[in-house]
Amino acid sequence: MCGLGVLVAAMLLGTSLPGNAAATPGQPGTAARATAALEPECIQPGNARLDPRFYWRNVFGARLGEGVIHESSTPNPFGGRIAPGSTFTFRWRPDTTRNPLGAQYHVHRVNLASIMAVADVEWVTGPGSLSGTTLSAQETPPAKLGETQVRFRIRPGTEGRTATLSSADHSLTTRWLFTNINNIWENTGSISFTVASRASLGCDSILG
Repeated sequence: MCGLGVLVAAMLLGTSLPGNAAATPGQPGTAARATAALEPECIQPGNARLDPRFYWRNVFGARLGEGVIHESSTPNPFGGRIAPGSTFTFRWRPDTTRNPLGAQYHVHRVNLASIMAVADVEWVTGPGSLSGTTLSAQETPPAKLGETQVRFRIRPGTEGRTATLSSADHSLTTRWLFTNINNIWENTGSISFTVASRASLGCDSILG
């Protein structure tokens, strides 16, 4: 129900989402974005994925629990190139596969600032919510989180820029008994895509 509410709000009040904010100097206005939206999709897909893994351990080094953040995009621009006006859907599902004994809940977050610097958010659906540039969701054991989807449209005038998603963009807060405990990220790294012109990707414009 929370995800449906976010979707309805995004449809009715699209300007409330950060990616749909009014144009500022140096950014294209509504007319330019509407024109770009008429262009056919133009993407050279990649196959890069991040899927950060995390775990908790005690003072003796023994693991108390672990999990993974499942992330993918359809189509996948990461490791590839994408033209202004084109869209992709970012899919995000945190999954704690083994909970530390006594864990009450986990709050998962991912900062999408780099992507939102080159793309507008069209809609968000699922258990996660977007506040500013941060997508977050609360996981309460033993319940599992469903998938959150964020639809992006690449903004005109961003050719040549690169968007990056890294393990450092992820954070996790775990409530254990009467305090918070810190997790450890098992794999680190980053993935990125570049915004390229339609001509460089071999896409013919229908708008001339």
